[in-house]
Amino acid sequence: MDAIAVGGGLAGTAFALKLATSGAKVMIIERTPGPHHKVCGDFLSGEARALLQHLDIDLAPLGGNPIRTLGLSDRAAEVQAPLPFEAIGLSRCRLDEALLEAAAQRGIAVVRGATVEGLKDLGGEVLVRTTQSTYRAKAAALASGKHNIRGIARPSGPMVGFKLHLVPTDTARASLQGLVRLIAFPGGYAGACLIENGTLSIAWNIESKVLNAVGTSWREQSAHITRASPLFGELARDAEPLWTKPLAISGLPYGFLRTAPISPAIYPIGDQLAVIPSFAGDGTSLALASGIAAAQALLNDEDARAFQHRLVARHRGQFRLVGALDSIIAHPLLRRAAITLARCAPNVVTRLAGATRMNTPEI
Repeated sequence: MDAIAVGGGLAGTAFALKLATSGAKVMIIERTPGPHHKVCGDFLSGEARALLQHLDIDLAPLGGNPIRTLGLSDRAAEVQAPLPFEAIGLSRCRLDEALLEAAAQRGIAVVRGATVEGLKDLGGEVLVRTTQSTYRAKAAALASGKHNIRGIARPSGPMVGFKLHLVPTDTARASLQGLVRLIAFPGGYAGACLIENGTLSIAWNIESKVLNAVGTSWREQSAHITRASPLFGELARDAEPLWTKPLAISGLPYGFLRTAPISPAIYPIGDQLAVIPSFAGDGTSLALASGIAAAQALLNDEDARAFQHRLVARHRGQFRLVGALDSIIAHPLLRRAAITLARCAPNVVTRLAGATRMNTPEI
């Protein structure tokens, strides 16, 4: 193989698809055997749509829900402002499968149901050892998302992420048409939007110490958020969960940028390169753009160390701004003041939504 993507999410498939257009022999190793949901927001920004178009992925048949407005709320107060782009609400399960199908159709070897147990640069080739077999390639992309590979650590964070799909009431569905809501509550925040088939997707982050006091069930957590936000209560009231319990993942290292290189031939991408706070809605773009950038670096004979240094430098300004906004969201008084200011000048929200976007020079 010329290259192996360790992980079949957005970053890994973007890496493989970009290389395949240049005739490279590429493999994707994905640990899950079939379609599955992930703990991440189902929000595709304008940048994400452009990156998918760059990879010749047609979103029209996937049936996403158009989103043009952002709603920010704290307790009973809400401000709505137009987004600086048209977004789409689309489940990651459907999107990820569409990319993997496209990869297989374009001649990329897709291995599913294989967990990578070891990744090593031997100098001249990379050894990828799975539960089933061992593969060799000239280079590899570390695209395992929120799941770490043994021996290649990331720091742990205090936030726990959850996600649930529900069938909303007609009233709740009507209130979310064309809108994504960001709802702050003590210890965290939630994002809600409609996706394909009018399904309600809710993803939320909560501090582990608050979670210990609140409880882990949907009933307990939805009650906690509803006490702080009547708007959330209106969305969740009488909504029918489509899963027996929310998906969850702990230790999310928001703000992480991998500054230390792994090796000259192992390219970290997606959440293994950088983890942006999810309220920014830019994690999908970051995954796609970093996969494309790593593939282009490999085609240009730029080793992983130089690629990593360049990408981390590019994201620093964006991460500083998002980190500052994250601090405001977490602080009740600052958050309330920000909502009050935004209600007087909604265009500030639109400008900030644009300012927190990453640039995508590869396309």
